[in-house]
Amino acid sequence: MLRRIVGALGAFILLASLGVLFIGRAPYVIDQPGPTFNVLGVTAGKPVIIVHDAKTYPVTGQLDALTVQEVGQPGDEPTWFQVWQASMDPSKEVVPINVAYPPGVKTSQVYAEDAAMMQASQQDAQAAAMNYLGIKYTSRVYVISMMTDSAATGIISPGDYIDSVNGLPVADTDLLRSRVKSWDQKVPLKVGITHKGVSKVVEVTPRKVKGDFYIGVYVGFKYEFPFKIDVDLGDVGGPSAGTMFAIGMIDRLTPGQLLGKNHVAGTGTIDPTGQVGPIGGIVQKMYAARDSGAKVFLAPSENCAETVGKVPSGLKVYRIKTLKRAVELLTALQNGSTLSGFATCSK
Repeated sequence: MLRRIVGALGAFILLASLGVLFIGRAPYVIDQPGPTFNVLGVTAGKPVIIVHDAKTYPVTGQLDALTVQEVGQPGDEPTWFQVWQASMDPSKEVVPINVAYPPGVKTSQVYAEDAAMMQASQQDAQAAAMNYLGIKYTSRVYVISMMTDSAATGIISPGDYIDSVNGLPVADTDLLRSRVKSWDQKVPLKVGITHKGVSKVVEVTPRKVKGDFYIGVYVGFKYEFPFKIDVDLGDVGGPSAGTMFAIGMIDRLTPGQLLGKNHVAGTGTIDPTGQVGPIGGIVQKMYAARDSGAKVFLAPSENCAETVGKVPSGLKVYRIKTLKRAVELLTALQNGSTLSGFATCSK
């Protein structure tokens, strides 16, 4: 009898353990290779990159922007079995859920921030492409929102452009901050703004916060391009496709085919000067590139250390610091070069 009871208890414990393994939720999310998008191609029935009111040229080849797919979110976490499986797969990464979704931050807010970063990356990509091609454009500082207890409340409003401080133009947010912080503390700043299309000068007395002077506005900047370029990757968010967007724009705006018949994948943020910045999920993106058929992968230099010992077979990973260098590499590849003059992430 005792032996039967012990056996039944053991079976119950085993079944309970298996239930936890297959049904129990783990406080993690899983990052894995996501869909790839050929920025020179078509998605949802229309080109990913559409240039309006400017001469364009035919493109060939395949230039893949890459994504990371996340399994799990607060309230819908993966099971312990899924986490165990992912931990055994070199293409996946297990991330604590409080890292992917910081406490106090709503899931909807995370998605909204990703969408905003995607929009910003598209604008930065066009600015970088315009700079590379020598096409002039302008940028303007604008007010996104007001700080609590702002010194400019009732004087400056969200949506206003800030054009100058004490008669000196402010073409970017760094210049604005610098000129406000250097206030002489004697007379109010004369701030040139454009409010609902009307230019005027207003006076604002900055307030000191933690040792620095502020006029109390959160600002960004908007580009004014000579023509419009639309980019559409559906509901994909984040800034990491910026470099691929810029390359795709350059290819469409210049004669010849930059990719030729080649299939290349890559990733990296981009700034208006053409500097390529680091991204997250480099390992998952390399596997996505390999699985899509790419042989050449363009990686931000700052991510190279993360690729050591993790590059999937059949993929060659080249380090890229600038948009100019990326275009040079693709030009050499299209011309049949062995690319021996370009640094890989292994050197």
